[in-house]
Amino acid sequence: MKTMPSDTVLSLNGRGYFVRGGVRVVPVGVNYWPGSCGVEMWAAWPESEIRHDLDVVRDLGLNCVRFFLRWQDFEPRAGHYDVTALGRLDQLLGWFRERELLAQPSLIVGGMSGGRFWPDWKSGRNLYTDDFMLERSADFARQIAGRLTFHQRCLAGIDYGNELDGVDRAEPAAVRRWCQSVSQAVRSACPQALLVSGVSGGPLTTDGGWRYTDDLGTDFHSFHNYPVPHWTGLRFDGIRDRFAQALLPHGVSAIRVHGPVMVQEFGTLVTAGAASQEAYLRAVLPAAWEAGANGFLWWCLRDIRSRAYNYLRAGMESTLGLVDDQDRVKPGLQPFIAFARDVQSWPAPERRPATCLYWPRHYYSRETPANVGNDPRSVHNRMLSAYHQLSLNGTACGHVRGGQPFPEHVRTIVIAGCHLDADEAAALAKWVEAGGRLLWHAPFWHEWGPDLARLLGARPADFRLQRRCRVTAFGATWPFEWWHTPEECRLELHPEGAVPIGADETGFPFVWRHDLGAGRVLFCLASVEEAILNALPDLVARDRWAGWYAGALKELT
Repeated sequence: MKTMPSDTVLSLNGRGYFVRGGVRVVPVGVNYWPGSCGVEMWAAWPESEIRHDLDVVRDLGLNCVRFFLRWQDFEPRAGHYDVTALGRLDQLLGWFRERELLAQPSLIVGGMSGGRFWPDWKSGRNLYTDDFMLERSADFARQIAGRLTFHQRCLAGIDYGNELDGVDRAEPAAVRRWCQSVSQAVRSACPQALLVSGVSGGPLTTDGGWRYTDDLGTDFHSFHNYPVPHWTGLRFDGIRDRFAQALLPHGVSAIRVHGPVMVQEFGTLVTAGAASQEAYLRAVLPAAWEAGANGFLWWCLRDIRSRAYNYLRAGMESTLGLVDDQDRVKPGLQPFIAFARDVQSWPAPERRPATCLYWPRHYYSRETPANVGNDPRSVHNRMLSAYHQLSLNGTACGHVRGGQPFPEHVRTIVIAGCHLDADEAAALAKWVEAGGRLLWHAPFWHEWGPDLARLLGARPADFRLQRRCRVTAFGATWPFEWWHTPEECRLELHPEGAVPIGADETGFPFVWRHDLGAGRVLFCLASVEEAILNALPDLVARDRWAGWYAGALKELT
């Protein structure tokens, strides 16, 4: 076999979208295991079933399939590769080429659908910190990439592995070292292939070692998202709740500020509520596209009927497929098929929102002594709350990164209760002076140095006892249980240019406005986003906070 010409290989354009020969391609398809055997695919090898399933994918108008190389099947003994499994990989990719389907192989797969399937020789070693595992990972990646190089035209990227942010915990430096080693191994054998991490989206809310802010040797990011309250740690009332529908596009937008992003796994997980599934898909797919996603892969094509131990533990895998046993798209899931057809002709979104949420310069804490106090879950959940409320008002919203120049199209920045260092405060003051608009909820007293005082036009004067209160601002009254945490104090300010525009029932100022140069700052000393999150389960009380954002943005003009 010969490598396909380079001009037929999928690449990324300057805006982060896939192109081939100058023509944009949007990978839209499925994640895949055969329904009969699931994770046992490479051992069972139901050839006719696999070929039939690829025909189904093509006939549905989908163009991409992500599949998984269970490590134990390909390298049962360290350094010894199974010739049969490698031959089956070549065979599978040949079937992709015959059908002109895009393939996205996932390399290091030791965990899948609630099960662990590491090779026996891993013997409890840490994937990232153990030198032997580092060597084996790179060699495995190199061996597989060497086979993939003959099929580069049908590749929609090579995936490091499935949700590796959820396996062995390691320091960020060890994860970076592992990623760079695997990246170099793949590129040495398959230099034109695009690389993606395969992480789940966990780095949005955890500091487990994988970080969107780090150089992981990849070309684009992955995002996996499912609207399940238990998995997200958030409360919402079903997938027709617009807060649940904000999860996917907000995650895309937040990750997109770090580079191109593919929605590599998504779905509803339950498929018996056709009205709910249809409403969810009609809302989230266009929104995620507008947020900047460059591809969409459903989990997964088939209901899995296998009796492998992981499926006995995770019965949901037997009901979440896109199609039924007669190859019919399940009721309620048709919007995905329509989206797959239509999105190929949609223009790429401009992604120039005038209003953006602020991703702080120091988002993660480990190995980051300069972090002022941010933790990913708190910052993410507050950003998500703000994103949801702004969306209710019809405000298109993106993200910007602290410590980097702000794009010229950004007119208003919203800081949803995160910690900033002095350099960030100074940069924001300069931006506001030049005409920017800043809405800041819950600035922290212990960060209130000269730069912050210049930005906000006030200095701390006293620490007052925290109390539940109702604040009048923007023509309405708003309840606050606490300021930022239950232990946080109420901060009394000495104004130096700022003027109060909202107060509680005792007259204590909560909301301030400061005109600085050609711009304006509006800040609230309490955490609006925590008030929103704590309004649940009262959805009406939660979503009425959209009026706060509408009033604040109007005050900033």
